[in-house]
Amino acid sequence: MTALYQAVHEVARRQPDAIAIETTAGERTTYAELLARADRIALGLRSRGVTEGRVVVCSGLANDASYVAFLLGLCAVGAAYVPLLADFDAVAVARALRMTQPVLWVGTDNHHRAGVGLPRVELAEVQTAGTPVGTAPQARVFAPGTFRMLWTSGSTKAPKLVSWRQEPFVRERHRWIAHIEATERDAFFCRHTLDVAHATDLHAFAALLSGARLILADPAEEPATLLSQLATTGATYTSMLPNHYADMIAVARQRPGTDLSRLRRPMCGGAYASPTLIAAAADVLGIHIRNIYGSTEFGLALGNMADEVQTGGGMYPVAGVRARLEALTGSDRDDLGHLVLTSDCLSSGYLDDDEANAATFRGPDFWTGDVAQRLDDGNLRLLGRVTDLVLATDGPLAVTLLDEIIARQCPVAESVSLAVVTNALTNRVLVALRATPGTSDDDAVTAVDKLLAAHGLTGAVLAFDRIPRTVVGKADRALLRNRYVPA
Repeated sequence: MTALYQAVHEVARRQPDAIAIETTAGERTTYAELLARADRIALGLRSRGVTEGRVVVCSGLANDASYVAFLLGLCAVGAAYVPLLADFDAVAVARALRMTQPVLWVGTDNHHRAGVGLPRVELAEVQTAGTPVGTAPQARVFAPGTFRMLWTSGSTKAPKLVSWRQEPFVRERHRWIAHIEATERDAFFCRHTLDVAHATDLHAFAALLSGARLILADPAEEPATLLSQLATTGATYTSMLPNHYADMIAVARQRPGTDLSRLRRPMCGGAYASPTLIAAAADVLGIHIRNIYGSTEFGLALGNMADEVQTGGGMYPVAGVRARLEALTGSDRDDLGHLVLTSDCLSSGYLDDDEANAATFRGPDFWTGDVAQRLDDGNLRLLGRVTDLVLATDGPLAVTLLDEIIARQCPVAESVSLAVVTNALTNRVLVALRATPGTSDDDAVTAVDKLLAAHGLTGAVLAFDRIPRTVVGKADRALLRNRYVPA
């Protein structure tokens, strides 16, 4: 048996009748049932010509136990999967197929014309034996143990494919489980699509490898419904983006009384939870948000599980991870630097991108591309991308800190700041904002313009009814940059 499948199989052997997965729609699946379904899917994949080292692409799969069983079935076969994200157009799908050369497409036929000649089946069909499809002449064979290729956020340019092998992934997950102190008594509430690492790493496999219960919600649900589900399911762990927590805080202000006392580990990963947000969550929701940090390429690297509410945002490395700061060009601050991480549990890097691999994976070091600040207590606070520093009057300023200043001093409900120039420090910035209720867009824009001038910054300030977001829920910085930053 392969590493990831075997690890979950061992949990199922110890507690076959325990609930492994439940959905907010009411479906409940035990560990024994999950593994039985995975075994049927493995047989169905093999009968269709999916063998070790081959790739299967998937699209449009629901957030339910069948998707998780599909991932485990692929692991049992020794094959890998590549999700085609919901916002991919035909060009992006064609690029994915060209890069990975899959032998099978599982799921909906969105943009299927991009894969003419590639056999496609629905996930339900894979649980039964099928007609062998043979091996396409152009199909790639990947290194043994490769089980997935997931997309980066594409914040700097086109999304890249990150490849992971099962064995280092399992070791990295067990490290993280120890860091967050998860046990079989816990329940992980996941509101993210299983197409992305935020769902699989922070929720699905953290739950299954610790013997806990995985709760899968509909990512499209309204904040009020998700808040209610978070309470009624008895979730003890979750990880969301800052705007998700902000939405639930807004709901709770209107409808107080939701009991989240069992939610002992509400985490914020993928973007930084500001001191203002952490304080509001403690006051309104009664929860203590823990900032965590990781990446699709590296896994989880930093987190702070202390029980005391700490609004400073500091995190310390997961056991087995080493972190250091490298000096930033144009800055003489020794508490600010490019975050460099080292671990023996790494991905296999970017697929077919030698330039990015050379810049990011340097010997044992992983150059994150992010700026961090070392706090007085020695913990690290993440401030954003190296490419999103701006040159303010007092020196380099991370745009996340600029957004915090805007939140404190301007009538703005949300802002996303971007450096206009990403290859050198300049004072030019783009700010996309959403005004606070009752404030006109013009008043909000004027207030931010004045604040920028006070810090020696210049640029464009744009007001939105809804700031554009990626399928994961992050602010779509790539779209903002491509559409609104002058060429």
